[in-house]
Amino acid sequence: MRSRILAFIKATHFPQALTMVLLTTISSWVLGQRSFVLIFVFIAVASGQASIGWVNDRQDAKIDSVLNRVEKPLVGDSLQPSDLARPIQIATVLTVVFSFLAAGWIGGLAHILAVASAQIYNLYLARTTWSWLPYAVSFGLLTVFVTQSSSLQLWLSWQLVLIAICVGVIAHVVNALPDMQRDKQSNLGGLVVALGKPKSLAVAALLAAGILWLLLDFWLTR
Repeated sequence: MRSRILAFIKATHFPQALTMVLLTTISSWVLGQRSFVLIFVFIAVASGQASIGWVNDRQDAKIDSVLNRVEKPLVGDSLQPSDLARPIQIATVLTVVFSFLAAGWIGGLAHILAVASAQIYNLYLARTTWSWLPYAVSFGLLTVFVTQSSSLQLWLSWQLVLIAICVGVIAHVVNALPDMQRDKQSNLGGLVVALGKPKSLAVAALLAAGILWLLLDFWLTR
């Protein structure tokens, strides 16, 4: 039982999921939220990230098996793709309910759409040159969720929203680079595979420069 529980946790893509949970919860706290609503934020994001990771692993189960990626729970552990069906359903329901409880109608809908965008990546866009788009959309929408979770009257400036979008695309590039060669040899697509490592790093560098410019513009216009 313990090994199965750990396998379920691992299949959420735990390091990345934990990072997003802590980032959003701490951001809400920094922006002024001090009540039990922080618990709702934590549950909403944890459930959303779990559902994203589980759908991703279930979708890639056959490919991971062919590539002998034994580090994946559905290949190296005792889990089967069908084992994830009920947890995905439960996590999805929790995401919807606690998103609205955490951030109201607008912020809650923003988080639900952010999770939906990530699932579109899992199901349709992960192996295409549009693989960057769900990351951009999801990270941008997360800014709305975080600000609304701290105060329904709080809205971020356009510069900070664009920064979040750029961070999302950079995160996609950084996340995809380690698997680029293996994906290319297996005829699996994606933006990084299409561009190659040098061009992908150049895109990330340009976006990082854009972030610095946006931060400067935000500071000068305050």
